[in-house]
Amino acid sequence: MLPKHKTSEHYMKDIFKITRLLGRKHHKSRRMKVLSAVLFVVNGLTGTIVGFRCDENAVHCFTSLDIQSAFTMIGEKDIGQVYAKDRKLYSINPERNGPVPIDDIITADGWNQTRHLITANGSMPGPSIIIYENQKITILVKNHMINEAVTIHWHGIDQLGLPAMDGVAFVSQCPILPGQTFNYTFQPRYGGSYWYHSHVGNQRDMGMYGAFIVLRKRDPVPFELQHIVQIQEWNHLYNAMDLLYANVKNEVKSPNSILINGRGELKDNLAPLEIFHVTKGDRCLFRLIGVGSMHVLLFSIPGLKLNVTETDGFEVVPTVVDNIIIYPAERYDFELDLDYAEERIYNITVSILSSKKLTIKPFIGLGFLNVSNSNNLPAKVYEQNIKSRVLNCPFKTYPHEEDIVCVPVNDLKDRGHVNDDKFILQKIPKLNETALHFLNFGFPKHNSSINGRIFRWPTVSALTQPSEVDTDCSRCTDEETCHCSHSLNLKTGSTIIMVLLNLGTGATISHPIHMHGHTYEVLKMEFPEVTIDGNFTFSEHIECSHTLPNIKSSCNNARWRNSSWNDYNKIPGINTVDPVRKDTIVVPYGGYVIIRIEARNPGVWFMHCHIDKHMVDGMALMLNESFEQIKVPNGLPTCHSYLTKMSGELSASSSPQTSSITGKIINLSADKLNRFQLARTNQWFSI
Repeated sequence: MLPKHKTSEHYMKDIFKITRLLGRKHHKSRRMKVLSAVLFVVNGLTGTIVGFRCDENAVHCFTSLDIQSAFTMIGEKDIGQVYAKDRKLYSINPERNGPVPIDDIITADGWNQTRHLITANGSMPGPSIIIYENQKITILVKNHMINEAVTIHWHGIDQLGLPAMDGVAFVSQCPILPGQTFNYTFQPRYGGSYWYHSHVGNQRDMGMYGAFIVLRKRDPVPFELQHIVQIQEWNHLYNAMDLLYANVKNEVKSPNSILINGRGELKDNLAPLEIFHVTKGDRCLFRLIGVGSMHVLLFSIPGLKLNVTETDGFEVVPTVVDNIIIYPAERYDFELDLDYAEERIYNITVSILSSKKLTIKPFIGLGFLNVSNSNNLPAKVYEQNIKSRVLNCPFKTYPHEEDIVCVPVNDLKDRGHVNDDKFILQKIPKLNETALHFLNFGFPKHNSSINGRIFRWPTVSALTQPSEVDTDCSRCTDEETCHCSHSLNLKTGSTIIMVLLNLGTGATISHPIHMHGHTYEVLKMEFPEVTIDGNFTFSEHIECSHTLPNIKSSCNNARWRNSSWNDYNKIPGINTVDPVRKDTIVVPYGGYVIIRIEARNPGVWFMHCHIDKHMVDGMALMLNESFEQIKVPNGLPTCHSYLTKMSGELSASSSPQTSSITGKIINLSADKLNRFQLARTNQWFSI
């Protein structure tokens, strides 16, 4: 889809404007390299996708995103409202005869009722941004909304040494208010499939997302033969806020359809669908991105196998499967061996997997793969195999599906193309210390939480105003929950082992857990024992309570039953040789995942479930990492509440604040606030 109000001329004007604003300090040759950034256009039967691609020889590229309203099933000027028929669109305006161009129209599933969206550059998905490894990019995000604040998170980019660019409201920055602009400048150091999305509330569910691709010059598949596939569930009856809070029956909140690159259909309404074109003899790559908000999806191209080569931006030993289970925020790159393809149109299908058993529902997401054969090449035939290999099951045995062979994601092996030293700041020395943290994701007492702590966002930017953040969670106990701005302190230079678990009374379904600021090594995944009849037996490796059995405990203070496992090298089945790297991992219902990072990327990093309702309801925390090493850009905005005490004295906060390090109560008078902000303290808080 061509982003509304954004022609090629508009993009070039933006590039020149940004160059004038930011390039004055660059020498002339660098400005020339800036202007070598180009638009790329991918043609298909259904329309044209326009995005931004940085020239591979440029040092620093510039582009912009305009955050603005858009609407489904409405065209511009005299087109007005449209309806779908026979894969085309028609205007209800009687003066318009015949099909209308679809490039400027967001069709979603073709439902005639218009939905309001929040978008980048007026399209859903937003324009793809394509750069190369180690290129610096500046993206000016301009908020043209009149009611909504916004931020943009660059999902999967670890922002090494640049925590202010992470784009999380009230964690790494203040929200971008209507009319404001924010300069995101950063430098991805390794290639892969990433994406961007709003990180204010659940705005990404309203269309605020797009692909962010980092190319490697050594990639075996040319960019022109690569395809971006963004998949999401869609409800055309209710907007994102209705789905979150409206008191309506759950069945009407269920998705009506699944969209592929913003296009889908409702039953048999024959709305326009996404079509990908490939040619036998070519090597083609597909970048699959889960941009959905809640549901687990099953992706396949019936008749063709998928050769998975990367996940979450990191290369793995190629693994051939028939289907991919993808949770919100995950990415899987795969190639198609077109030697086995016939010259025809293949269906691309996406199904919803429901409940903890991931019951496979009939597919409601559909796209097309058009295979041409201009050289009349023969088609090979696959060996007969009645069982389907499914990647990323959250269990080893698929309930009620005897013909499925599960391939857990930790079966993928890292190809070792990225040096571990690229993930850390070299100036921070490595300590010979290891810290172990157990984090239980679930709903104890029916509350969305981590270790029983129901996250509440700070009312300030934690990165720029650390002294004003109340991280006191002392009201939480081993069995009781509480509300707080949950923060986990990571000691500078230490190795961090996290056990992400899904046990106790709050365990209900599996959770996709995303960590900002890092990609982590997945050292082990432990799954529940599942019978073919769908009976689950939880892992007993972890003890939730000294006094209660696991099934009766909230599991807010877990530990290993075998204390020798506190040395993670002694855990049976641990993989420290070639573990897969991820930034989003499914924590299986009834099981756990062991991950490893080094605390050598200073910042305040968000960690949360990527099911939006779980996140906004409290399944999140902040990682306070090496705060004394953080450098914050000059002029980064600050923000806070404005309250009046009963005495009439004005202050930025009327409640005492508690330090997560010192435990002291801090009364924030105006003079102390100024001293805090000027001092740039050597730890999370100081007084």
